[in-house]
Amino acid sequence: MDFFTAPPPPERKPMKREKRPPWLGPPEDFVGAVVPVDRTLFRTETLAIVLTDALAFPEGVTLNVRMAFRRLEGVNDDVWWDRHDRLFDFHGHHGSRLSDEVMRLGVRFSDGSKATTVDGALDAEERPPPRPDGPVLHCRRSGNRSGSDDFATGHWPLWLWPLPPPEPFEVAVEWPAFEVPLTFTEIDGAPLVAAARRAHSYWP
Repeated sequence: MDFFTAPPPPERKPMKREKRPPWLGPPEDFVGAVVPVDRTLFRTETLAIVLTDALAFPEGVTLNVRMAFRRLEGVNDDVWWDRHDRLFDFHGHHGSRLSDEVMRLGVRFSDGSKATTVDGALDAEERPPPRPDGPVLHCRRSGNRSGSDDFATGHWPLWLWPLPPPEPFEVAVEWPAFEVPLTFTEIDGAPLVAAARRAHSYWP
């Protein structure tokens, strides 16, 4: 007879899938429409921050921000690796103060309304979270980053809700730790709105 027997399989309880509110991120069951943007938000000899493209959905848009950082000749290892590590170290707020280490990104519309990646977080205790009064911009970090002895790259997908109007708006960037002053770049919202009409469900 058998001495060892396998334990009974665990009971599988059905899990109810909660639909994510549109202000928290793109719909999971939709294919977004790609919009080339290719606008440089900031650039120096060592650092470039570029809004490469967007993925438009009926109720919002993902703005893909990519960063590249290179090592110049004469920069020693200690300086390079210190800056490399700080590049990917997100400290956030220190009490009521915003750390200089944080890259701040935001949008500003023609009516003066704005949303930034350092605005207060939505209330995570409520389910579903309450609908915000104004636009929101979430930094949905993908972990898509890499580095070497002389080069580093990073990717910051930003979820903007609601879909911007079909007119120009501004994207802002500021990063004091890397000497990036507050800089605005104009983006045309019309192609984003047009692309949102091409977004579709995975299944009819």
